[in-house]
Amino acid sequence: MKRTFILILAALFLCACVPTPEVDAVKQKDTNVLIDTVRNEQKEQQDTGKTPPTVKEQFPDRFTADFVTSAQNVHVTADATIEVLSETGSFPMLRVQHRYLSDDERLTVAKRLMRSDRLYLYEYRQTREMLAGMIRMLMQEMTPEEKAEWMKEEGATEAEWEQMQSRRQRLVESYQKQYNELPEDEAIEPYIEWFGAAPDYSEDYENHRNFDWLVRSATDTTDLSFLDHLIVSADECDRPIEFTVALRSMDDDTSIWCFDDSHKYRTERIDPKDYETPHEGASVTPNDAIEVVKSIFEGVSDLVASDVWWANNAMLHGDSGVLMCTRRAYLIHFSVNYRGAYTPYCRTAAFEVSDAGYARVWDYESLTAAVDGDGNLISLVWLAPHKETDVIAENTTLLPYEEIYRIFETQMNRVFAAEDKRDGSLDVTAVQLGLFRIREKNNMESGFLVPAWYFTGVFHYSAAATAQRSGFQEPDSEWYDARNPLLIVNAIDGSIIDPQNGY
Repeated sequence: MKRTFILILAALFLCACVPTPEVDAVKQKDTNVLIDTVRNEQKEQQDTGKTPPTVKEQFPDRFTADFVTSAQNVHVTADATIEVLSETGSFPMLRVQHRYLSDDERLTVAKRLMRSDRLYLYEYRQTREMLAGMIRMLMQEMTPEEKAEWMKEEGATEAEWEQMQSRRQRLVESYQKQYNELPEDEAIEPYIEWFGAAPDYSEDYENHRNFDWLVRSATDTTDLSFLDHLIVSADECDRPIEFTVALRSMDDDTSIWCFDDSHKYRTERIDPKDYETPHEGASVTPNDAIEVVKSIFEGVSDLVASDVWWANNAMLHGDSGVLMCTRRAYLIHFSVNYRGAYTPYCRTAAFEVSDAGYARVWDYESLTAAVDGDGNLISLVWLAPHKETDVIAENTTLLPYEEIYRIFETQMNRVFAAEDKRDGSLDVTAVQLGLFRIREKNNMESGFLVPAWYFTGVFHYSAAATAQRSGFQEPDSEWYDARNPLLIVNAIDGSIIDPQNGY
């Protein structure tokens, strides 16, 4: 099929598709048709001997927009660098399936993460030693200077300070009671050494766990939160490894999920052109932090960074509403390098619910890590790794920029069709062109990586809409980020991809 014919059909479709928000723009595509189209175009390239221009030669450096939607009068503005997630200047189309690590791969990564040649399967055992350590830590008093610094940093009142002290005292009393009830001459049975196997999967969640905890010592019974540790999940959970360093205090938090919030207070995205410059408050550069993680997975997975943020682990503390922050770090979203191209970060997942009500979930592949300003790894998680099973095309032909812009403009009328969006404004904050996974038709086990346009941004409600929403204590802005992307457009055929449907 000739490319010009496809473009004419697409143009006619767009002309006929004046914004009609009540019509669903996302339907299950026939991936066989997409495969045929891509293969025919690649054959045409081979027959003519013409090499298409690189992606950066086909598109402008920036995505710009300034218009008002006809549906709800939303003012849309954009002036963002088009981030091309390709090191070769082209995008393949690949068939992929779930990847499950071998025991050797799992063991290799685990040893590197834990910096130990031996790892052990941790079991929670409440001991006098463990409780004594917790009591000692809780009884350590802050100096007046430390208290003043903490209150200034967190904006806390004296009443909130007293609330925290009261909670701490109640916890000490609880641990002391448990300590007194344990025998003095308890013997410690060593943990079992681990050799790389994933736990067996079971749907009996009450009597079986689908993950194992790993630690360095065979006899350390300290509470797991205060030990560097790994979580290794059953293959079916699609989460091979999760690593977390020990907490430094009861108010600390090292989980990767505490850092991974793009619109949290004092969190900012770092421009790729600044990856060689240490961020304020850091002694290492983003590229240094990226290399820390890549070295751990060398020989197991070829990683490339999709984006980097300067993030923190701030959280609401109890009922006081005080924002606690004990660590700041580079938050790095990695993709696997697929023939020189890679994917943007998408935190949502594809869902399919069966007639029986059973939900099958397929996360989008990502490896997310937090590395502090001194280059120390704090935590990471690897989700839904893929394995390439077939190459549909090494170099796909992409729709021109003008076509993508028209699709974007049309879809903004659909996205912001609700009445409460009237007179609001949208700021497009990032535009990436990279690979994105779509499901194979009627299949949650196999899919395709296709080039796609990936838009994120923030929507601001009008003053009138904000006033109506204030009674529900809702924010005056709505983020369209990795959890809820603004728009994903298949760069080959212009179809709209819904990440929750997976197509």
